[in-house]
Amino acid sequence: MSFSYHCYNCDNQFNSSQVSYSCPKCEGLVLIETITEIVKKLFSKKFQPDSFWDFRAILPKIDDQFIVSLGEGGTPCRRSKRLGKIWNIDGLYFKDETQNPTNSFKDRAAALLVSHAQSLKKNKIICASNGNQGASIAAYASLEGMECTNIIPKKIDVGKKAQMIAYNSKIIENGDYVDEAIEEAIKSKYKEYYQATPEFNPLTIEAQKTISYEIFQQVGPIEGIIVPMGSGGLLLSIWKGFKELREGGIIKSLPKMIGVQSQASSPIVNQMEQIEEILNKPIKKGFNSYALGILVKKPFYQDLALKAIKYSNGMAISIPENIMLTSAEELASNEGIFAEPASALTVGALNILREENKIRTNEKIVCMITGSGLKTPHVLEALSSRAKTAGLGGILSTKLKILSQISISHKNGIYGKKIGEILGGISLAAVYQHLKELEERELIKRQKKGKSVYYRITEKGKKVLEALETLITLL
Repeated sequence: MSFSYHCYNCDNQFNSSQVSYSCPKCEGLVLIETITEIVKKLFSKKFQPDSFWDFRAILPKIDDQFIVSLGEGGTPCRRSKRLGKIWNIDGLYFKDETQNPTNSFKDRAAALLVSHAQSLKKNKIICASNGNQGASIAAYASLEGMECTNIIPKKIDVGKKAQMIAYNSKIIENGDYVDEAIEEAIKSKYKEYYQATPEFNPLTIEAQKTISYEIFQQVGPIEGIIVPMGSGGLLLSIWKGFKELREGGIIKSLPKMIGVQSQASSPIVNQMEQIEEILNKPIKKGFNSYALGILVKKPFYQDLALKAIKYSNGMAISIPENIMLTSAEELASNEGIFAEPASALTVGALNILREENKIRTNEKIVCMITGSGLKTPHVLEALSSRAKTAGLGGILSTKLKILSQISISHKNGIYGKKIGEILGGISLAAVYQHLKELEERELIKRQKKGKSVYYRITEKGKKVLEALETLITLL
């Protein structure tokens, strides 16, 4: 099998039978090229994809005998039932990748990479990741009886580590962050292993771009897509897929790529905004974030992700940690989708962008939901506090959600009835009682506009909000 590569640094194009991630001329990052005519042919007639492998024509060729599958792909792109109405967005959709076999979008990459490893007669596979790709690779490797080694950072969601163990993967912990695990995976002692670390295998990008194809087949052309960013690989993959659809004449224009990170660690957003003092400040020891799935110090695909955002007239945004958890609750209680914190970032971003009028009412927008909340304890802890309604936990949980909503609406403010609609499951009288108590404690302030009263968070409220969010997870 020979791959055609394109370097996005020096525009060098070359062919190689080896899986390569860097250019032989300048050492820039390379991606695999797709023949435009194949894209045109595949989409010349409409079809409804039921499986990842329905897109085999656009993927690197692998013989049938080596195909490995657990039923990945063909995930739903669901139209919003409630949040779209609450935020006044007519065409809001959720691409629900939690429906994959191991509950994340990484099953697409695992299917292609393990199949490729099988075609090369490799019986050992290695992967460095911060969770989802490692869990997926372990599952697909176990299906073929391959020896799987996962190199992971110390900070990793326990559910993802548990999956690796269940799939009989050998686990090596190296460093506090995934950057250090990635450095370990490329060492010469692993040269006999098939390399499934996403940063070192561009087949990962090829597999993940099928998400774009599915979205087009399911809902047609869209105006924008909101994607969580760690290394920037997923956003780059989705951009590449839509770019190929446009070059093939299937769609007229690219949707705007909207990348989201946690404010606790947002190097790509910082680079977009050119915040030099933050860029040059290292992540300190003991640093914590709920979005461990996208916690990366130096994103591998940062430059290419930024190019994709700019090329599509998109944007990059960072979200406070507390909003991440309340967004996970909103998604579960309003749409029936239980997402991990990194996925819930997209919902929080949508809320903020709508408040700032950066997303219009008539736009067709897709939120990427990349992985299940069952893998992460923080969402479970936050949600479980709702059962403590007889004690302090339930009271604080409600106040946390109200403060978070007011914080999101910091520019224009928000009125009580709107808060009630967003939260659901709480009476309007209870909402106003909480608002009264928050106002008495000078955590929020009111402003009258016509006949309506709008609430905004104070500086004191912002400080209390972070402390409240930490406290609720300890109850």
